[in-house]
Amino acid sequence: MRKILLASTALVAVAGISAASAEISLSGGTDVSYTTVSDDQSDNATAGENGNSIASDTDLAASYSTTTDSGLSISVSYDIDGDSGNASITGDWGTFSFDDGNEAMGVGGGDADSVSNMGIVGDNTILYSGGEAINGGLVAYSNSIGGIEFGIGMGNGGTSSAADETSYGVSYSSSVNGADVTVSYAAANTGAANTADASTDLSASSMAVSVSVGAVSIDMAQNAQKADRNDDNSSATGYEDVKSTNMGVTYAITDSLTLEAASVAAEGTFASNTDYKYDESAYGIAYTVASGVTLTASYSDFTQSGGGGTDVSGSGTTVELAISF
Repeated sequence: MRKILLASTALVAVAGISAASAEISLSGGTDVSYTTVSDDQSDNATAGENGNSIASDTDLAASYSTTTDSGLSISVSYDIDGDSGNASITGDWGTFSFDDGNEAMGVGGGDADSVSNMGIVGDNTILYSGGEAINGGLVAYSNSIGGIEFGIGMGNGGTSSAADETSYGVSYSSSVNGADVTVSYAAANTGAANTADASTDLSASSMAVSVSVGAVSIDMAQNAQKADRNDDNSSATGYEDVKSTNMGVTYAITDSLTLEAASVAAEGTFASNTDYKYDESAYGIAYTVASGVTLTASYSDFTQSGGGGTDVSGSGTTVELAISF
């Protein structure tokens, strides 16, 4: 991370902040990856489908933090290439935060996705792969008491949509007999966008447990989401009621080499189809080549059936070289 000291009054116009303390930090990274996917579906030769791809991505972000004369901690972060940002103001009363990407809360829940680049399924459409459906809202308030952290967030669908979100989360962390344990829960409700029969509201929940003992970390999560139509027709398009049980394990062999494994078992209902299932087993390795340079290799084996989607099974592999600063 590169830090640049800026004394411009334009950057420190917040009342009570000393110009001499204004500091901008730049961070970013770039990566290149190779992915190959093989499944039991016929390749579309007309579309040029071949199951292999090479991709690269570069990110750059700027962040600013300071403490006012009155003791408020202010932090601002901006994703330069993504044109989005977030900010927080923290005092003895807690933290008020806002986020362009509707992820302001960030307390509780999880996916237990311990393997880098999980879910390697190519161009297959997976109806539900077990991820949590809790955004966190545009604005949020959070605080902590002892080892308990809690937060509440609110999102808005905009002037032409009633799809407003309310989310909340709580987590507890402690050390027990040499093990670091975190237990958390989060939930969210998003209203239907309009009064049409087919418009749906969404309720989601996520419970997660993380245990770390020495070089071994174990993560577990149970995620669920349900979309109800305004007309309460559970057999029509848009209705869904799905849940998943996720597990992840990492083992740090050395400071630079880590083994990873994870699994997802999801099931539920989509409209009149009550037989949906998705199972994934994933394995990976992460190796720190040098400071800021990481090489990862990941393998996923997946199967989807029922739910009105495409029955498919296959496997995918991704190798990625990432550089961060």
